[in-house]
This record gives sequence, structure tokens and C-alpha cells, in this order.
Amino acid sequence: YGKDRLPVVIQAYPIPAQGTPDYYAVDLLNQVLSGGASSRLNKAVVDEKQLALYCGAFSFGLENPGVTFAFAMVNMGVEPLEVEEAMNEEIENMKKDLISERELQKLKNQIESQFVSANSTMAGIAEELANYHTYYGDANLINTEIDRYLAVTPEDIRQAAKTYYKPDARATIYFLFQDDNNKD
Repeated sequence: YGKDRLPVVIQAYPIPAQGTPDYYAVDLLNQVLSGGASSRLNKAVVDEKQLALYCGAFSFGLENPGVTFAFAMVNMGVEPLEVEEAMNEEIENMKKDLISERELQKLKNQIESQFVSANSTMAGIAEELANYHTYYGDANLINTEIDRYLAVTPEDIRQAAKTYYKPDARATIYFLFQDDNNKD
């Protein structure tokens, strides 16, 4: 771990239950925010502003309402509040602007790839069948859930940002590390 531990900013937002139409829009919103090097958070907060070493976002979908997280590992010498503000700016942009058709196609390609990968082994298929049966009582969703993702529109993604990424519903945590030389 070393002595130079960096702060982490974590934001949590409540989201709808997995399997609802809004869940799929939130999940794709997170892909836009953090799905790869060209994602919105990585381009703005990591590459352009150089405030963080890494940014990410993911949904923790549950049978009942779940939670989605956005997080960043703060760059050395940067205040966590500055990183949080930059993250919030990108989230606010998602509420104002529609994603492009190119971004939407990229998302759909990623989703299709993930589904193929998850179902490419017997163990993967067994796990997916068990999850669908346990959470929804319908193992046949292994054949149809991808259609729910592919049905999401740019408008759905923008509406998900407006509905679920609300500042008054957000919990923010800063993981700060004590300087080993100052153990008060």
C-alpha cells in the first residue's frame, strides 16, 4: 500500500429495482459516465482536468430498490471537494444533453458483448439462470433481458439522470487517510 495513500470520493444514489425499465436506463447512464477510457468522467475528471487518477460508476441492482455509485481516486495534491464538484458537473451535463447516436450504439455493442461473454461458458449460463430465477422467478429472462437494454433511448438515459442523480438524494463519502507522520 505504501505511505502515499490517496483520498477517494464516493457518491451513492438510490435507484429503482433491477428489472424495471428505469434500472436499465440508469445502468446505461453509468456506462456513459465510466465505461472505458473515453467515458465522460474519465475524459473530464481524469484526462482533461487531471483531478483524479481514476473515476467510475456502477449500479448495484437489487430485487428491491438498489443503489448506484460514482467514485474517484483523487490525484495527489487535489482537494476531494474539487473532484466531487467536477463529478457533479459531468452528472449535470447528462441531465441537460442527450447522448449521441454514436455513443448509444457503442453502449449497445458493449451490452451485447457482455451478454455473450457472460453466457459463453456452462458456469456463466448456470449463474445467469440462477440469478434470473432467484431475483425474478423467471429463468427465461436469460433470453430476453438484453432486449430491455437495447430498448433504452437517449431520452431514457437523460431522464434517468434527472430522476435518480439528484443532489438531495445523494450520500457522499470521502475516504481520507491520516498522514503517518502526524498521528494525533
